[in-house]
Amino acid sequence: MKFGRFYNLILTMSFGAFMLFGFISSCFADESIKALTENNVKTFIENTTEITTGKSNDLSSEKIAAYLDKHLDKKARFKSVMKYHIPGLPPQEASISLDKSGFMKSVNEGAQSAENYENLIEIQDIKVASNGKKAFVKTQSTEYATMAVPTADGGSEDVPMEGISECTQIISLHKGVIQMYSANCVTNIEFLEY
Repeated sequence: MKFGRFYNLILTMSFGAFMLFGFISSCFADESIKALTENNVKTFIENTTEITTGKSNDLSSEKIAAYLDKHLDKKARFKSVMKYHIPGLPPQEASISLDKSGFMKSVNEGAQSAENYENLIEIQDIKVASNGKKAFVKTQSTEYATMAVPTADGGSEDVPMEGISECTQIISLHKGVIQMYSANCVTNIEFLEY
């Protein structure tokens, strides 16, 4: 089974634990950050929730793109292994790697692929380097959504799904701006039966 158009949502969900770009916080919009701390890294991650999950309806796609462009390192890289569990089918696995522009595109397309989307995030660990220029973050997120899945007769059926992602990220400080440098995620996605 191919998942084509679902990759964008699934990728966004799996990176949701760290790239959940939310309201453009005045802390990051106007103020130059001197050093990474557990607090400003936590705030950065928490503020990301709204944009990549489509919850920030008050931001235009241009503002979202500008924010992502500013807060993703120019050499940013993202990798996700997605494990699909679909009732009646054997488990399937897919892997995807993206650069900055690929990720930005997936955020835009992924937000339009699901309905009734909810996200819960838990920051499990933040380790800030002694020089305050890098932070290593582990997160776990749980996402819930319904998605139109093609049926054998050519139609579609709304299917509830749950995704649990575990991610390890590197966040960096570049010229006073907190940026995502890299992320590696493993996501288990279960399509639920009614």
